[in-house]
Amino acid sequence: MTLLAGRYRLLATLGQGGMGTVWRATDELLRQEVAVKEIRLPPDLDEASRVELAERTLREARAAAALRSHPSIVTVHDVVLDGGRPWIVMELVRGRSLDRAVRDDGPLPPPRVAEIGLRMIDALTAAHAAGILHRDVKPANVMLTGDGRVLLTDFGIATIAGDAGITQTGMLTGSPGYMAPERLRGEADGPLADLWSLGATLFTAVEGGPPFSGPNQAAVLAAVLMQDHAPFRLAGPLTPVLAAMLEKDPARRCSVEEAAGWLDAVARGDATTGIASSRKRIKLGRPPRRVRRQVMVGAALAVVLVMAAGVALVPQMFPGVIRLLGFALASPPTYSPPTYSPRPVPSSRTATPQLISRDFEACDLLTGRQMRTLFGGTMERRFLVASNCSWRGRDGTLLSLSAMRSPSVSTAAMIHEQTVSFMKDEPRRTAGTKVRAGPDVGDEAFSHTGKSPFSWGRTLYDTKISFRVANVWVNLTVTAGRPGYATADRAAGLVEKALLKYR
Repeated sequence: MTLLAGRYRLLATLGQGGMGTVWRATDELLRQEVAVKEIRLPPDLDEASRVELAERTLREARAAAALRSHPSIVTVHDVVLDGGRPWIVMELVRGRSLDRAVRDDGPLPPPRVAEIGLRMIDALTAAHAAGILHRDVKPANVMLTGDGRVLLTDFGIATIAGDAGITQTGMLTGSPGYMAPERLRGEADGPLADLWSLGATLFTAVEGGPPFSGPNQAAVLAAVLMQDHAPFRLAGPLTPVLAAMLEKDPARRCSVEEAAGWLDAVARGDATTGIASSRKRIKLGRPPRRVRRQVMVGAALAVVLVMAAGVALVPQMFPGVIRLLGFALASPPTYSPPTYSPRPVPSSRTATPQLISRDFEACDLLTGRQMRTLFGGTMERRFLVASNCSWRGRDGTLLSLSAMRSPSVSTAAMIHEQTVSFMKDEPRRTAGTKVRAGPDVGDEAFSHTGKSPFSWGRTLYDTKISFRVANVWVNLTVTAGRPGYATADRAAGLVEKALLKYR
């Protein structure tokens, strides 16, 4: 039996994937069982490429280790180099992968799938707050344990925001049927791409099969880019949220916050037909002509390249076509922060903000008394995940709060900047919406207000504020019967004051 680094003894194979083999092993120093991931290096790699791949593995270990305290992410204990190859030592999870559970037991009931989805959103939210994209969310990377835990594993192709991009030139990384369309098109991607992959994963869990399929990988790629997903047959109350998560155009895809709210309602058995009718701004038919043209060209190109090169995409074979179309399929896009210049900090605040260093939960940032003052009545608090909470009134009013602590100010600023970029287009999605810079809360803020597409029998108005307090990004939405910013602005000020206590 192989002994790695004089410490980890390999015992038996647990499974294999596109990037390597996972072994059951014993840590002979601590005398406990662990899982060890062996990174498979293609035999035709030159020395420079081998070094590059080893560095990618070290990045994976650093990314996963930074998230080791999260209850829904598999813990990484160690990373070693042995025989010129990297090996990652992880927590040994006793259970089944989600794809194995579906194969063994058939489709899972919608409430159970919603619970799994909530755990995965919590894990992904933590990763995104740390500037990490998973990039390979699929049923095989979701583990279900006998004691009820749901774990996200294998950050094998994770990309860390702000770190130097390390790619494998000519290779398409990820699993084709679970990769978001924008990734296949070579466009810049972000957290919403991971959300799409989660939607495809949950579709498989509740329907018993993937949303996109085909006789080979080329056909699957073409289906993701060009075709509608398979019809819903068993999803029931999950239908509207899965449809919103699987939108091909990220600009029309639901947010992580919206997905968490809908999944929570389904998990609690509180889903209503109002959810289905509320998503009016999403058109589930054909995408806009401009997007459809790009999708068709990108799909055709993907089919040609996959047929020519198998699993690996080698656009160097077609350099003229790549330059003509402006696609960058030679390497997977990295998730790097945009060029960002924060607005000047008001003189009343410190120019070098003190970081929010202590953990908190979004539900603790507003009290019941404050909610009664804001809305004039009792609001029911609903915990979603640690970073997301909502309060709902009997008259349909709603306050939804997302607050994510990042390791640095720059990461929180990047998330806020991406959110603002999306918010600025809201008037094009919902007619009559007004946008503004502000309110004067936190270190930077942006907001919009207008008629809500989430209405149940009467006209409601949405006011959304994205703002940053040092290294914490906050997204706050108020849905009420009156238009305007007043209530949301007051709530944002209370949240800012509460966050400062966690320094």
